[in-house]
Amino acid sequence: MALEEKTVSFRALAEKIDALDELAAAQDRPRSYLINEAISNYIELHAYHDSLVRKGLEAARTGQVISHEEVVKRLKRAGRIRQ
Repeated sequence: MALEEKTVSFRALAEKIDALDELAAAQDRPRSYLINEAISNYIELHAYHDSLVRKGLEAARTGQVISHEEVVKRLKRAGRIRQ
């Protein structure tokens, strides 16, 4: 089954489109391929971020948190911050 495609139009600075076209030419790909890759990466990144936020909120709701002081203590112990 073929995926349905839709056409989208948007405005961007000319220099961004020029840079996109240079990348597309260097990769021997059409501009639309790179735009679709960028959209896919954006969606994936923000879906992942959203899932982490939801997980953190759920942990906070159920009391699965540690104090700021405990975080600092652990970071110092691990050598991640100066003592």
